[in-house]
Amino acid sequence: MKENFGLNELLKEIELLKGEISDLKMILEAVTGHSDGIEADLMEKVRTGEKLFHEISKTIPVPIMITHKISGDILFSNYHARRLFGYPPDALILKKSCELYENSQDRQTILNFLAERGYVENFEVKLKKANDSILWASLFVQPIIFKEQDCLLTIIYDLTERRRAEQEKLSLERQLRQVQKMEAIGTLAGGIAHDFNNILAIIFGNLELARMNLCAESPAIKNITNAQTAADKGKTLVRQILTFSCQTDDEYKPFRISTVISEAADMIRSLISSKIALRLQIDSETPIVMGSPIQVHQILMNLCANAAFVLREKGGVIDILLNLICLNTDDNMIIPPMKAGSYALLTVSDNGPGIDKTIISRIFDPFFTTKKSGEGTGMGLAIVHGIVQKHGGTIRVESNPGKTVFYCYFPIISEQFS
Repeated sequence: MKENFGLNELLKEIELLKGEISDLKMILEAVTGHSDGIEADLMEKVRTGEKLFHEISKTIPVPIMITHKISGDILFSNYHARRLFGYPPDALILKKSCELYENSQDRQTILNFLAERGYVENFEVKLKKANDSILWASLFVQPIIFKEQDCLLTIIYDLTERRRAEQEKLSLERQLRQVQKMEAIGTLAGGIAHDFNNILAIIFGNLELARMNLCAESPAIKNITNAQTAADKGKTLVRQILTFSCQTDDEYKPFRISTVISEAADMIRSLISSKIALRLQIDSETPIVMGSPIQVHQILMNLCANAAFVLREKGGVIDILLNLICLNTDDNMIIPPMKAGSYALLTVSDNGPGIDKTIISRIFDPFFTTKKSGEGTGMGLAIVHGIVQKHGGTIRVESNPGKTVFYCYFPIISEQFS
């Protein structure tokens, strides 16, 4: 690394000074008659060495610290180290190095490596800043003599931004894999649904013919009615699968999502428990999107139904928000089929128990459900995912104990429709 050039020069100067100081000590012992002059020369060498060290440490554009090898006391820190950790001048000097490690065992691990190899290089750790936030860093550690004490010289390379970029990349890759998976499942499900729909049409036709050939008093009429009821449920399921796989023929037109929210709110309130509050927050400058109001209405009903289900016992709050946001090419929300631009962001959240981290990656899968038999088909969120994707947007979820939030992004259309 380029920064190591200045460091190596510094270490060489320190070693040379150590040799000169040692020579002066020998002379001092042998020639006691000139001790005053030699001691003065010795002190001047020490001061020169310390001044040289401070000057070089200022020119190296990386954080540097010197700590006592045994106690861990911080004896020196340059400007870049103080700025990295967010401490005022001299504040770090009052601390022990172990206070900077998120994992208190990391310092001992470094000492073990030093005992084995004599130096430590590219040791990645989490460090704590003055405000208790965490930064990722790579450490270079080497033993030195500082102020006649056994110390450790530590150079810190901040990896926080690189780690953040890596995490965003992984998040983007996960979302892209989810989109690809859902597209594949949707294609398969759509084909099966069409075939199943044709089979249902034959079943309905034959049941109707059988009914026509029976007298009204026949006991078989009840059996035929039960069969038709079951077939109707199958037909409903086929419609859900086709909606999920983006193969419905709903009319697409310019509309305001705010209008759909206002229309759906009364229906949602009538369906949820009185222990659950429904709150709306709609941006006054609500944008126009191209799509199906019916399908967006279904998104609201499905998301609110799920929220109401988890709040059914203890009650709580469901929040529906709508606002305009702009995404650029650097935002990690930009995943196919999305593009950079302006979006209507529809947010539905609840203050329920949250979604278990072990299953959150599967909640949009068709037929996946944690509900008991008869409480749900597992198609609700799969349908929501399919609708949002069909509108050229994306959906993501964040969940922690006490809060779950679904974010639905819809691309807006040109101002000429306003």
